[in-house]
Formats: sequence, structure tokens, C-alpha cells
Amino acid sequence: MNTDDPDDPLARVLSRLDDIEARLRALEAGRTLRTVASAPAAAPVPPPPPPPSPVPEPEPTPPARPEFETRVGLTWLNRIGVLTVVLGVAFFFKYAIDNGLIGETGRVVLGVAVGLAALAWAEFMSRRGHRVYAQGITGAGISILYLSLYSSFGFYHLLPQLVVFGLMFLTTVAAVALALYYNAIAIAALGLIGGYLTPLVLSMNEDRPWMLFSYIFILGAGGMELVGRRKWRLLEPLLLAGTSLVYFLWFVDHFRPGKEWVATVSALALYALFWQSGGRRILIGAQALGTLAILAAWRGQIGSLWFNLLLGTAGLAAAHRRKSFDIATAAFFAFWFTAAAWHLRDSRILSAAGLAVITIAMFLFLAFAIRQLSRYQENSHASPSLLAILGVDGLAYFGICYFILEAGYRAYLGPGAAAMAAIHFGVAWFLWKRPAASGRDNTPILLSAGVATAFVTLAIPIQFSQYRITMGWALEGALFTWIASRTGNRRFGAAAIAIFALAFARVALVDAASAQGRARLLTFVVTGVGYWLGSRWMEQDIRALLLYLSGHFVALWGLLLTALDWAGQQANAASVAVVSVSVLLAAYGVVMVVLGVTLGSLVNRYIGLALLAAVILKLYFFDVWQLQQTFRVVAFVALGLLLLTASFLYSRFRPVIGKLWDRNST
Repeated sequence: MNTDDPDDPLARVLSRLDDIEARLRALEAGRTLRTVASAPAAAPVPPPPPPPSPVPEPEPTPPARPEFETRVGLTWLNRIGVLTVVLGVAFFFKYAIDNGLIGETGRVVLGVAVGLAALAWAEFMSRRGHRVYAQGITGAGISILYLSLYSSFGFYHLLPQLVVFGLMFLTTVAAVALALYYNAIAIAALGLIGGYLTPLVLSMNEDRPWMLFSYIFILGAGGMELVGRRKWRLLEPLLLAGTSLVYFLWFVDHFRPGKEWVATVSALALYALFWQSGGRRILIGAQALGTLAILAAWRGQIGSLWFNLLLGTAGLAAAHRRKSFDIATAAFFAFWFTAAAWHLRDSRILSAAGLAVITIAMFLFLAFAIRQLSRYQENSHASPSLLAILGVDGLAYFGICYFILEAGYRAYLGPGAAAMAAIHFGVAWFLWKRPAASGRDNTPILLSAGVATAFVTLAIPIQFSQYRITMGWALEGALFTWIASRTGNRRFGAAAIAIFALAFARVALVDAASAQGRARLLTFVVTGVGYWLGSRWMEQDIRALLLYLSGHFVALWGLLLTALDWAGQQANAASVAVVSVSVLLAAYGVVMVVLGVTLGSLVNRYIGLALLAAVILKLYFFDVWQLQQTFRVVAFVALGLLLLTASFLYSRFRPVIGKLWDRNST
């Protein structure tokens, strides 16, 4: 067969294959395809476009789960229904008691049967997947069991006390086990609420405190076991609230003189529940409530001191155990509140036992603060709670001792203040001699030294005048401003302002009304000096200016009161008083102008000019109409000479004052 013949079909097929191979080789080599001349190929027909793929319709979004409706309809209705059922059973028991429908044994047996049936039904529903519903039924069963067992002895005396306690203990264990089994805090909460409501709902106005508080203790112990095992901290406020409510209602209804021991032992036992595993805030609340319970039980007698000292010691141990010094501060202030209440009840009655208790407490709290501060001096800042104990402990102790010893043992007060100063200087020295770290906070050292200095300032005048409190407060405020300036701690500055406010209030309300001129003048002048020192060490802002002006106000006030006392002893006392006040104000104003020029102080010059302006107004609008002729001459001449003196000072030192103004303006 001749393959070169163009009319041969086989020749055309072979030629087409050769052409395809050539095109493939050209395509692989990146060359342009050549057109085959022997047999022109028809133009390729583009393939039809693929049909458009159908757009899938969006699937309908499933409706959102009705979380709120589920929470209300399942959870909250379940919990409220449980409480309602428990209360209904309790009211049924009450109704049966009042109407004699069921015997005492029948009531208890029926209650126990209902409680056990509720637990069985809860387990059945839990296995069917209704866990939330089962939790509520379990809580109801536990509550009904508590109610039935409590009434079996507390009201009906059907079983011995020991047997009832054993059954209640087993019920508590069952509640704990079921809460752990279902891993449900709701069971625990419902059981606890029902347990606390039991003695309140079934109260028959019968007082069996040992039974009641033993029951509450067992209930609380079970709750705290759950808190410890599963970290269900939300149960702690419920436990504290329920315990406090039952104790308070019992105290209001049944406490009488003679029941101090049961009230105290119960308060201490219930406090011990929260000491073991209570959180910081819970333990602080338990500390305060326990203190108030013991204080109310002993009505401020010496027993409240001893037992609250025990409670305070437990608070310090808890603070050390948890490294939470807020608890120590709560124990500290709770005890000294008790000591103040004891003093107010037995005011001015010397009690060796009472002095012994507060002395032990003072050294106990001081030793705790020193130990903790010496161990943690490498921290960037000392704990404010420990600083509060260190700064207030000695002052609280000495304040109570002062009021006790002032009447018949005043000679011991000065040496007592000196001894307190020596103790605090010793504390400062001990803290200073501790091995220093690069980041050691010296605030405790300065605070101890400041308190010691305050006691020194009290020890000197305390034997000679009755104004020591005001002077001590003013100087202590100055010391706190000095500490604030050295440490940069703003808390001490705020404390200084508070102390200065107390000093001013005492000056205005107490010291100004005294008739003893020299002692009063010393008090006002020393208080003014305290304000001036505070203004010097305070940050230079509006507070420093107010302290400085307050110091001049207090000092001038004391001078005016002294001048009025002197004028009252003279003939023509009214005229002498008017002239004395005017001359004193003018003289003080001139002195302030002199100080302002000498020290370059604009504030002093303004104070002086303001006083001189006030005297001029007083002289021309008041004195001229009130004074007799002789006193009018003396007043005008004296004031004129003082005004001329001030004018000469401004004339003589005008260049200096101008330079001061230029310096201040730049």
C-alpha cells in the first residue's frame, strides 16, 4: 500500500497523526503551533459553557435555645417549689399539733417516710436523665428529714437526745454524700436552707439552747465540709447568714441573765466553724459577729474581755495561717471595741483583772505586728493592716488606762506614757537592726518612732494639765505628716488630716470653754505649733496652706481668750477687753508683716495686712462707739503707732518686697 498517495485514506490518517505529534512537541517546547498545510483543520468549536450550578437554598437556622425560659421553668421553679413543699410540710406538722390530727409518733414517722421517699424518687428521676429536677427533690428530702428528726426530740421527746443527735449527724452525712454524688451545690444549699428554717418554723417558744446550737453546729459542720471538698465558696455566706440569724433570734427571744455561758460557748463554737476553712471576708464577718455576741451576752462585764481576747487570739492565728492581715486587723479592732465598751460600763472603777486583760492584749497584738513586719521587710511596702495595729495598739491601751487611773492613780500616768514611749522606741530599734534588704520598707520603723515621740510629748504635760489630749493629737498629726514626707505614703498624710481635725474639734468644743488661762494658752499655742509643723512637712498644696492658716487661727484664738481673761479681772472690764482685743490683733498683724518681709513669705504678709484691716474696721465702726474717752484715746494711739510701724516696714523694705514679687511672678 502506497502511503504517499494523498488520496489514500490511510495516508491521510497517518499524516493527521504526524501533525498531532508535531503540535504536541511544539506545545511542550513553548513554540507556536504551525498550521498544517496538507490538510487544513477546521476551526475548533468552543465547548458549550457548563450549565450554571444550582445555588443551594440556605438551611433554616435552628431556633435559639430558650435559656432564660429553661432557667426559670426548670431551675428556679424547681428550687422555689422545693422550699414551698418543705414549708408546707412544716405547716402541716404545726397544724397537726394544734388540732391533734396525728399523734406525735405518727408525725415523726410520716415525716421520715416522706423524706426517704423523696430521696428515692430523686434517684429514680436522676437515672432517667432529669438531674436538675432530681437535685431539687433531693434537697426537699434532706430538709424534711432534718425537720422530722429535730421535732422528735426538740418538741415531742420521743427519742433520747443522743439518738437524735446521731440521726441528725447521719442526715448531715447523707446530705454531704448526695451533694457530692450529684456534684450539685443546689442540693447542699437547699438542704442547708431547710435545716436552718427547721427550728424557726417549728418554734414553740421553748428554750433548749444546748439542743438548738448543737443542731446548728452539726448543720454548719456539714456545710463547711462541702465547702472544703468541692470549693463551693458560695455556701459560706449562706452558712454565716443562717447561723447568725438563728443565734440572733434566740438571743432576742430567750436570753436572760444567767445564760451567759451557753451564749458564749455557742458563739465560740460557731465561730470555730468558719475559722477552719472560711474565706477572708467570711472570717472577718464571723470575727465581728462573734465579738458582738459575747459582748452582748456579758453586757460589757469583765467576762467579755477574757472571751474576746480568746477570740482575738484565734483571729491572729487565722491571719498568720492564711497570710491575710485584714483578718488580724478585724480581730484587733474588735477586741479594742470590747475594751472600750467594758470601760464605759465600769467607768473609773479600778479593776486589776481588766487591766491585766488589756495589757496582755496590747502585748499580744504588738508582738504579732512586729513578728510579721520583721519577716516581710523585703516586700516593697509593709502591709497597711499591720501598720494600723502597730500605730493604734499602744494608743488604744493607754487611752483606756488613762481614764481608769486618772481619778485615784494620776501619778502613774506620766511614767506610764514614758514606758509606752520606751516600748515603741524599742520596737523601732529592733526593726532597724534587722538585716536590711535593698527594698526594705522603713515605714514601720518611722511609725514606731513617731508613736514613741507622741508618748513622750504626752508624758511631759500629762502630770501638770488636763489638755494633754489636744496637744498630743496636734503633735501626733505633725509626726504623721513627717512620716508621710519621708516615706511618700499618702495614707499617713490622710491620717494626719484626720488627727488635725480631731484636735481642732477638741479645741473648739472642750478647751475653749475652760477657765484655766495658762494651761489653756499652752494648749492653744502647742496645737498651733503642731499645725505649723504639719504644714511644713505636708505636700505643698491647698492642705499645707489650710494647716498653716489653722495654726495661726488657733494660736491667735488662745491669745485672745487669755487677753479676755485678763481684761475681766480689771476695772472697766468691758472697755479693757475691747482695747485689748484690738491691740492684740494689730500687734499680731505687725508681727506677721515683719515675718513676711524677713522670710520673704507672701502668705505671712497677707495675714498681717488682713488682721490690720480687720482692726481698722473694728476700731472705726465698733470701738469708737463703745469705748469711754480715755480708752478711746489709748486704742486709737496704740493702733495708730502699730499701723505706722507696718507702714514704715513697707517703706523701708520696699525694694526687697519688689524683688520678692518679681521672683514669685517668674
